[in-house]
Amino acid sequence: MIRQPATTSALRLILPGLGAVLLLGGCAKGVDNEAVANNASVPAHAEAIEDTDSVAAPDNVGAALPTDEWVGRWTGPEGLFLDIQPAPDGKPGHYALANKDNLDREATYSGLADGATIRFVRDGRDLAIRPGTGAETGFKYLADKQDCLIVKPGEEGYCR
Repeated sequence: MIRQPATTSALRLILPGLGAVLLLGGCAKGVDNEAVANNASVPAHAEAIEDTDSVAAPDNVGAALPTDEWVGRWTGPEGLFLDIQPAPDGKPGHYALANKDNLDREATYSGLADGATIRFVRDGRDLAIRPGTGAETGFKYLADKQDCLIVKPGEEGYCR
């Protein structure tokens, strides 16, 4: 009986795993051009809200939040918009919001995930962004849309 050198046996164990790693490496997603286009620069001035420990507890670090899917630009009627981007500090559940909520004002705010909403303060009022339908926005222009975010039901909303 011919005995194989130890290095040959070790290679037989390592090669299948190495092959799997190389194959999976080719499965990485490409660049999301829409996400790149939505990365508008956000001004440094933003109205801050109080941080809570419920967002980034140690047991959910790295977990995707439902609000992470809202990153990007949402449009309303007559040029109104809501642009949601990850906050510059990179903390999970923190967002930089650029918002034109009426024809006379465009401003930036800090947003904080709170369950299935993003909370922010505008004009001293605590507001929450939540998912909804175009009909809930209160605008005829958006009534047939299904992928929307509502700030004030019947008064302020944005859709994709």
